[in-house]
Amino acid sequence: MAPILPKLFFIHFVGIDPESRGTGLGRALYERFFEEARTNGRSVVRCVTSPVNQRSVAFHESLGFEVERVVEDYDGPGEDRVLLVKRLS
Repeated sequence: MAPILPKLFFIHFVGIDPESRGTGLGRALYERFFEEARTNGRSVVRCVTSPVNQRSVAFHESLGFEVERVVEDYDGPGEDRVLLVKRLS
């Protein structure tokens, strides 16, 4: 029997030029991504950010992501990451 995988899309890294922050560009990119995920029958989106980047964590929470957990050494020794999840409606 084949394993059942969750219907998810995963975002590993999104960066916006600091001069473009606050313009809505990041939100627009994510909304487009969510639309594409829904179109493809996905119900979960996951992403990763750094725990020291509180602006990123707050931004993702404003988009409806929830902090799932923090993983120590995710990207190597001392490189912890916050795993976030958003369930699409």
